[in-house]
Amino acid sequence: MINILELESSLGFGGQEHRTQRVINGLDKKKFKVFYGLNKGSKSLLKDIDCEFVEFNLKKVYNLFEIIKICKFVKKNKIDIISTHSGKDGIIGAIVGKICKIKVVRTRHLQLPITSPFTYNLNTKVVGVCQAVCDDLIKRGVKKELVTRIYTGIDTNKYTPNFSINLKKEFSLSDDTVCIVIVAVLRAAKNHKLLIEAFNELNIENSALFIVGDGPQKENLQNLTKDKKNIFMLGNRNDVNEFLGSMDILVLPSNMEAIGGVVLEASSCEVATIASNVGGLGESVFDKKSGLLFENGNKEELKKALKELILNKDLRDRFAKFGREYVIKNFSIEKMIKDTEKLYESL
Repeated sequence: MINILELESSLGFGGQEHRTQRVINGLDKKKFKVFYGLNKGSKSLLKDIDCEFVEFNLKKVYNLFEIIKICKFVKKNKIDIISTHSGKDGIIGAIVGKICKIKVVRTRHLQLPITSPFTYNLNTKVVGVCQAVCDDLIKRGVKKELVTRIYTGIDTNKYTPNFSINLKKEFSLSDDTVCIVIVAVLRAAKNHKLLIEAFNELNIENSALFIVGDGPQKENLQNLTKDKKNIFMLGNRNDVNEFLGSMDILVLPSNMEAIGGVVLEASSCEVATIASNVGGLGESVFDKKSGLLFENGNKEELKKALKELILNKDLRDRFAKFGREYVIKNFSIEKMIKDTEKLYESL
């Protein structure tokens, strides 16, 4: 039995926490026992996770009392591997690993440049969620032999082409309307503004744009779309898997992105995709096979991609079919878990 302590200092529950939850639940319980070390008060954010919880104060990096507490927990529970995910827990985990002389695996979920390679080089292994993240870590000084790639996996049984909602009826749209969607937090880095401008300038009949998500850019985007009858701002929705399945095209024009999980989810739902060619999006979208990539920030290229897919149903259908096959082969939860188990067993 390999005993693992997952450390997570984040106080939110987003993409990286979803990934961690999927790994914890999927690991072979006959081979692995997982303890989840969380910041105090964070447990309430988590649901349906199959492991034991323990609360630590992970809000400060150099908290000697808490480091001693974690070391005692590690020794008492015979922890073999510490797995870390965020800045603070990454440093704490590396320190505890050195003190207790055990293996530490740090996962880098973001495409943002790291501030220093020093703490990363203290780990046994550093996992990047896509090749672009791995390449950036090495470029910024993390030792190449430490870095390995394990793609983020999605639930291809949940994200399927089958859906029960009638979106066109819900929004009084004609049956031949081409439905385009962006699902992302409403913040500047996601570049909703570029998509809205490109869509408006094309002004193609029988097309509609749906914006799913909430965030700090909400008011600005509402001002951009308030007079547009074919643009719908929907806020957050609990039925994203059903919603995606009812779409024709998903667009993610982010300025910076690691793997872009929503792109994989859309492809798994057999939805054609368009994305900016940044970070790991060039891996999530198989250009001209599952979707189209465009130069980051280039409105004319985005307009060209939108027009091509809006007006060409056969191309959309071809991308959609290939996209699901591509995701199942490369980005399934099962593959992510299998690769993680192989890594842990190799240490």
